[in-house]
Amino acid sequence: MLLRRMMSKLGVGSAYVDLILNKQVYKPGDMIEGQLHIHGGTVEQKITKLDVDFVRKTLRDGKEEDTVIATIPVDGDFTIEPEQKKVLPFTYQIPENIAPSQPGISYRFITRLDIEDAVDILDFDYIQIVTK
Repeated sequence: MLLRRMMSKLGVGSAYVDLILNKQVYKPGDMIEGQLHIHGGTVEQKITKLDVDFVRKTLRDGKEEDTVIATIPVDGDFTIEPEQKKVLPFTYQIPENIAPSQPGISYRFITRLDIEDAVDILDFDYIQIVTK
């Protein structure tokens, strides 16, 4: 049991999160809907925070630059038991004035599961924004 607890602090056998979106292509102003699936690992773990960043990735002169457009808080301060499954709803409205996806500009959600005294778990989900 102690070995499993130590390994989960390093990310092995740890809880993980997966953002499942209803679709991948959106227009400015659209409401994004989906679910966050949290899966417990091999030991009980305390989750201090669960949030999702909406990020624009820009490629300029061969360099990538990430800009956080919004941070969407979802949940925090709960315990996930070994092998437990938890599903939370996710919604976010895309800003009306957002530039469409194009070569050099892409968008993604970065879901962050903050686990007390352990490696944070990340999930990446790309979406495409098209013109109206």
